[in-house]
Amino acid sequence: MPLSKKNLASQYYRKNNLFRRNVNAPGEFSSMADLAFLLLIFFIVTASFVLRQGVFLSLPTNAASVKVDAKNLLEVYPENQGYMVEGKVIQRPELLKIIEERKQRNKDTIMVIYMKPHIPYDRLVDTLSAAKEKKLHKISLKDYR
Repeated sequence: MPLSKKNLASQYYRKNNLFRRNVNAPGEFSSMADLAFLLLIFFIVTASFVLRQGVFLSLPTNAASVKVDAKNLLEVYPENQGYMVEGKVIQRPELLKIIEERKQRNKDTIMVIYMKPHIPYDRLVDTLSAAKEKKLHKISLKDYR
């Protein structure tokens, strides 16, 4: 067999053991990326996520509209300094009393909150928390124009 450059190179590599290099490392590092991704997935799956509890709304379906008596409605207009109910500006303690009275008179009371565009959002949240505090579960939100 004549000696060619290819044969000479393969003999050299075999002789000097260059085909297989021995690494004297304390551990196997070939699958370090796989291990990192598995750990990442593990921590994402087992992490406990903080869920904020908000207001649960039951939205209407596409069914026909529901007729409600006017005596069942409690109309509240949040203002910058209080609430307007039945033409009077009142504060939160009075609103709580009115909600309680209406609820005792009629268990089907529905609070309708009319929000004006310039009123801050926290006034709506405060109104909803007052309804929740008095366990009034039927609430309707309207945009006041």
